[in-house]
Amino acid sequence: MSSPPLRQARRSSNQAFEQSGSRSRRPSAGGGQTGIPMANSRIAQSRIANTQPTYDFLAGNSVVAPSVSGQREPLGQSFRQSQAAKPDIGNEDLRAQVKTLQYELESFKQERELSKLRHDKELRDVQLKAEEVFRKAQAEESSRHVPNYKYDALKRELKDSQDQAINQQNALEKRLRTAQEEGRVAKEESEEVQTEFEGLSRQHKHQLQEIESKHSTLQKTLSALRDDLANKDSALHTTQERLSQRETETGQLESEILRLKAQTVDADTLAVIKRELSEQVMHIRKLESTNREQNAELKHFRRVHKAIEVVEEEKRALENRVSLMSDIEKKLREAQLQRQILEDERRSWTSYLENEGGTGKIEIDSPEDMARALVKERLENASLLQRIGAVQPELLEKDEIIKSLEEERSKIHSEMEKLRSSGASGNDSRAKTRLERQRALAVKEVDLLREQLRTFDSEEQTYHSENQFDTIKSQRIADLEALVDQHRTELQTLNTELSTLEKRAPAVPQSPLKRPREEDADDHQLGQLSRKNRKLQDALSSAQSTYALLQSEHAALQTQLSSLQRSAKTRILSLSSNPTDSFGTTKLSTLKTLRQENKDLLAQLESRYDAAGTKVVPHSTLESLRLEMQELEQQVKDKEKRMLRLKEIFGKKSLEFREAVLSLLGWKTDFKPNGKVALSLNMGNDSDEVEECIIFDGENGTMKIAGGPDSAFALQIRPLIRQWVEGRRYIPGLMAGIILSKVEDGTLAM
Repeated sequence: MSSPPLRQARRSSNQAFEQSGSRSRRPSAGGGQTGIPMANSRIAQSRIANTQPTYDFLAGNSVVAPSVSGQREPLGQSFRQSQAAKPDIGNEDLRAQVKTLQYELESFKQERELSKLRHDKELRDVQLKAEEVFRKAQAEESSRHVPNYKYDALKRELKDSQDQAINQQNALEKRLRTAQEEGRVAKEESEEVQTEFEGLSRQHKHQLQEIESKHSTLQKTLSALRDDLANKDSALHTTQERLSQRETETGQLESEILRLKAQTVDADTLAVIKRELSEQVMHIRKLESTNREQNAELKHFRRVHKAIEVVEEEKRALENRVSLMSDIEKKLREAQLQRQILEDERRSWTSYLENEGGTGKIEIDSPEDMARALVKERLENASLLQRIGAVQPELLEKDEIIKSLEEERSKIHSEMEKLRSSGASGNDSRAKTRLERQRALAVKEVDLLREQLRTFDSEEQTYHSENQFDTIKSQRIADLEALVDQHRTELQTLNTELSTLEKRAPAVPQSPLKRPREEDADDHQLGQLSRKNRKLQDALSSAQSTYALLQSEHAALQTQLSSLQRSAKTRILSLSSNPTDSFGTTKLSTLKTLRQENKDLLAQLESRYDAAGTKVVPHSTLESLRLEMQELEQQVKDKEKRMLRLKEIFGKKSLEFREAVLSLLGWKTDFKPNGKVALSLNMGNDSDEVEECIIFDGENGTMKIAGGPDSAFALQIRPLIRQWVEGRRYIPGLMAGIILSKVEDGTLAM
C-alpha cells in the first residue's frame, strides 16, 4: 500500500513523461542539430515539483511550482507552425530540410524510446525509495508515540511528587505552628519570670534600704550604749575600789571599836565612833543600792547586746542576700549587654538588607529567614550548575554540527568558484548549473537547520528561563544530525554519479533527490508536547527545590524541638539526706541548745546572791564581755579609719572630677545625698551661683531649678527647656545651650 501523496507523485511523473513524448524538436537557424535533453528536464522538473516543500520556512508563504507545459509551449507552437506551413515547390533547400527533420524525428523517436526505458527504470527506483521513505516515516510515526508515553509517566510521577510534597509541607507547617506556639509560651513564661525577678529585685532593694537605715540607727544606738557602758564600767570600778577601801576602813574601825571598848573609853568618844559608824553604814547601803542599779543596767545592756548580736546575724544574712542580689544584678547587666549586642547586630544586618535591597522593604525579618533564604539560594545554584553541566555538551555538539555544515558550504562554494573559472563549454555550463542548484539546496538546508536551531533556542528562552534542554530537544537535534548525514551521503552519491556520467558520453545528469517533507501537524504536536514537558520539568524542579528547603527546615525544627525538650526535662534534684542540709540542721540545733544553756546559766547566776544580799556576776562572764567590748571598739575604730580614708579619697577624686567638668563643660558639680546632683555656673558672685543652679534627681528622674520656676534664671532658660527637654528630651543639649547663651551674653566668667 502506498500513500496518496506517493500515488499523486507517480501520476504527475507519468503525465510529464507522456507530454514529453508528444513534443518534437525545434530546428536551429543554421540547419545544425542541437540535442535538447527533454527527458532530463521533464523528469527533473516533475521531481522538483513533487519533492519541493509547498511552504517556505524563510519567507513564510506557499510556493507555487512553475508549470512545465508553460515553459515548453513556445517550442511546441513553433513546431506546429512549421508543420502547418505549405512547402514551396521551388525551394529545394526547404525540402531537404524537411527530409532532414523527418530523419531527425525518427532518430528522436528512437531516443525517446530509449529514454522512456531509462526513465521507467528510474521511476521504479524512485518508487522503491519512496516506499522505503514511507516505511521510515511509519517507523518514525510509531516512535513518536514513545514521548507521549514518557510524558504521561512523567506527568504521573510529577503529580505524585507534588502530592507528597504538599503532604510533607502540611505536616511541616503543622509542626512549625506547634513549635511556634511552644516558643511563644516559653517566651511568655520568661517574660513573667523576668517581671517577677524585677519585682523581687525592687522589693529586696527597698528591704535593703530599710535594713541599712535600721542598721545605721542601731550602730548609733550601739555606739551610745558602748559609751554609757564604758562610763558605767569606769564608775563601777571606782565604786568597787571605794567600796573595798570602805570595807577595809570599816574593818579597821570595828577593830578600833573593839579596842576602844576594851579600853573603856569615855561616852563622847563612843558617840563619835557610833556616828561615824552609822555614816559608814549609810554610805555602804548607798553603794549597795548603786551597785544594784548598775547590775540592773548591766542586765539591760546584756539584753541590748544580745539584740545587737541578733541584728548583726540578720545583717550578715541580709549581706549574703545582698551579695546574691548583686550577682543576679551582674548577670542581668550581662544579659542586657548581650541583648543590646544582639539588637545592634540585628539593626546592622537589617540596615544592610535595606541598603542592598534598595526598595526599603525588608523581606527577611530574622536570622532564621536569612538562613532559609541562603539554603534556598544554594539549592537553586546547585540545580543551575547541574543544568548547565547537562546543557554544555549539547551546545558543543550543536556548534560542531553548525561548523561542519559551514565547512561543507564553504567547500561547495569553492567548487562552484572553480567550476565557474574553469571554462565556458556546454557540459561545463550544465555542471555549473547543477552545482549551483546543489549549492542553493545546501545553503537552504543549512539556513533551515540554523533557523530550526534558533527557533529551538527561542522556545527554550521563552518557555524555560533557566535554559534546561529536555530529551525532546536532544532527539530533535539527533534527527537534524541524521538529516545532515543523509544530505552528505546524497551529495557524495551525486558527485560519484556526476563523475561517472562525465566519463561516459554526454548524457543527461541526474537531478538530486531531496528529503521528503516532514509533516507539519506532527511537528506542531511535538512542539506542544515539548513545551508541556518543559513546563512540567520546571514545576518538578521547583517542587524538588521546595522539598529540599522544607527538609532543611524540618531538620532545623527537629533540633530546636529536641533542645527544648532536653531543657524542659532537666531538673536539679537534691537528696533527702543531703550533707549540706544535715550540716545546717546540726549547726542550728547546736546553736539552739547552746543559747538555751547560756540563758539557763545566766538565769541561775543572776538568781544567786552573796552574803550581803547582793547579786553576783561570774568573773569569766565579765572578762568575756570586756573582751567583746574591746573587739567591738577595735572594729569601730577600724571602720571609722576606713571611712575616713574613703572620704578623703572620694573627696580628692570628686574634686578632680568637678574640676575636670568645670574646665571642659563650664559647670560646677555638687553631689548631694539621695542620688542628687547640683550643677551651677561659674558666675561672678555667690548669690548668682545659688540662683543659677539646676538640681537633678537621678532616682526620681526629675530636674529642679534652685531659684524656683519664676526666677530670672528659670525664665531665661525656659525656651531652651522647651526645645531640648520637652521637645527632643536631650539634657546635654540643654546644658550646652545654657553655656552658649551665657557666653554670647558675656555674663559667664571665663
